[in-house]
Amino acid sequence: LVKTVKLEPSVFYHELISNGKVHASQKAVVPFKVNGIIKELLIRNGQKVEAGDLLAVIEDFEYQSQLETAKQTFAKAEINFKDELYSKYVTYDTSELSHEKVKTTRTRSGLDDAITALKLSEYKLSNTRIHAPIRGVVANLEALQWNPSQDYKNLCTIINDQDMEVEFPVIESEFSFLNKGMPVGIIPFINDSTFISGRITQINPQVDETGMIKIKAELRNNGLLIDGMNVKVVIRKPVSGRLVVPKEALVIRQGKDVIFVRQDTLAIWKYVTVEAENSTSVSIKEGLEPGDLVIVSGNVNLAHETVVKEE
Repeated sequence: LVKTVKLEPSVFYHELISNGKVHASQKAVVPFKVNGIIKELLIRNGQKVEAGDLLAVIEDFEYQSQLETAKQTFAKAEINFKDELYSKYVTYDTSELSHEKVKTTRTRSGLDDAITALKLSEYKLSNTRIHAPIRGVVANLEALQWNPSQDYKNLCTIINDQDMEVEFPVIESEFSFLNKGMPVGIIPFINDSTFISGRITQINPQVDETGMIKIKAELRNNGLLIDGMNVKVVIRKPVSGRLVVPKEALVIRQGKDVIFVRQDTLAIWKYVTVEAENSTSVSIKEGLEPGDLVIVSGNVNLAHETVVKEE
């Protein structure tokens, strides 16, 4: 028993296969901008957060005190500024004075220094409450509650892995095969039955010392990919008008490529010339004609002119 398919000109897909790594297209390192004891820690690794969510709180007594001191210093500097104006120019109206005179008076009174110190104190106090800059998943969290923030390089990293980017190399001879916008398929090594579609976004116009060119493609995460995961990348380029048969149809006889075709009840072998092949099919350059009934199943043990029957 054999199974056949009628051969007709169709589209053959040239395939380029490479290995690469996927990375989140948006990633934010969340630093500790002020030193102090971590009073509250509201996150864990793997936790999903939204932009603006509170992640951690630093003990703020010292920074509250600094802000109060800065406010008092600012108030005193304002008084000194007005006193300087009146004593020097007998006026409180700065619009009547030159820019240079006002600038000198602000410096002498300490008003500019007081404003700078007030802004810095407000900045430090605001950074005792650490918020998520983007939405995503918490990663690389090592900090512990009730420990000094200065003991850690950063609080965590937030990874938005909804949209991802895969980077992979191709050899320089395949440069002409690629173009920006070409579709690619991404297959995770951990689950080779998963196929995720993407598109080429960048082709680095330089060959590295190993003869490779770096390519980048964007894709939408289906929930199975994480930042840094290894994947297989498949690029398929269609070529129309080819005689395409499944790989299973091709067998070796006497060291040559052979495909069996059914003629009435006989299996006739034909020597063929393979033009190209991909992971599932081959394109035949010579040896077959449109309309041939190509045997694709039950052909392993066939000989020339074996009597066969269609399944």
